[in-house]
Amino acid sequence: MTTRRIGIYLLAALTLVMSVAASARADQDNAAETECLKGTVAKLTDTALFLTDTSFPDETLGKRDAMILIDKDTAYFDGTKKVNKAALQPGNLALVFCKLAGKDRKAKLVRIIGGKKQ
Repeated sequence: MTTRRIGIYLLAALTLVMSVAASARADQDNAAETECLKGTVAKLTDTALFLTDTSFPDETLGKRDAMILIDKDTAYFDGTKKVNKAALQPGNLALVFCKLAGKDRKAKLVRIIGGKKQ
């Protein structure tokens, strides 16, 4: 009887450990997903892009301001044409493809889809 209880406790502990490991793996996979944000460029610095009236993939989130980190690996496009960071000006409508980097979003690609707002 005691051997049976020990076996049941070991099986329960093993199941718990495996579920925790699977949950941690799922969280890592979700962090690697690319997110597409759409907004108007408010300001551009050496390390960050600030958007206003930003639309998020989760439609339950309302439009709001967002800050996205940029670096030397960030690619910039105006439509289908590759451009440099200087082409991105306040007032441009842009799509930003980014991934989470800790608490912040890090841009992989910025695409200008519209000129300055009138």
